[in-house]
Amino acid sequence: MPAVCLLVLALAVSGCANFQAALRTGATLEGAGYRGVNVNVATGTGEPAGGLISVAYSRGPTGNEQRDAQQAEKIVWDTFPGRFGAVAVIKVSGGCAGPVCATQSSEIADTSYAQLSARFGRRPPGLDSASRAEGVTVPAWVKVLALGLALMVIAAAAIVLTLVFMRKPRQPDPPPSPPGPPEWPGLKYRAP
Repeated sequence: MPAVCLLVLALAVSGCANFQAALRTGATLEGAGYRGVNVNVATGTGEPAGGLISVAYSRGPTGNEQRDAQQAEKIVWDTFPGRFGAVAVIKVSGGCAGPVCATQSSEIADTSYAQLSARFGRRPPGLDSASRAEGVTVPAWVKVLALGLALMVIAAAAIVLTLVFMRKPRQPDPPPSPPGPPEWPGLKYRAP
């Protein structure tokens, strides 16, 4: 049971690390003038080794799609911790009219790590060697809360298992009593 909890915690921290890195890069993009920013990290089958970082935004700082895409790639290059496979830059447009919303996404750039390296040179020190989890700091209250929740789950499981295994078998119902002598109206049976 503790091994399963540790595995779940490791997977959660790994997912949190990607989330934290994407948030940090998204905040840097917003600080540079991008609006409606969404940074996503996709890993797994069909994705480049190290993952695909997708940067989507509704408006760039210059209004020139190519210049905004190159600047977004540079920000990812300079801020995102860990090695990645490629960066896709996506421009999202559209809006809502009453209850109906329509959006359109168009990919402006899709650049591999090697292409970015040729264009921008070396990354800032420590970014390539950093794992995404290195940049994540977990506050002490979150650790205490996680530990408390884990202990509560383990205690609840122990109580349930104890109740299941220590439960007394149910007593069978007593057999029905045999029928007595028949009663005739007006006649009482007297025992000898």
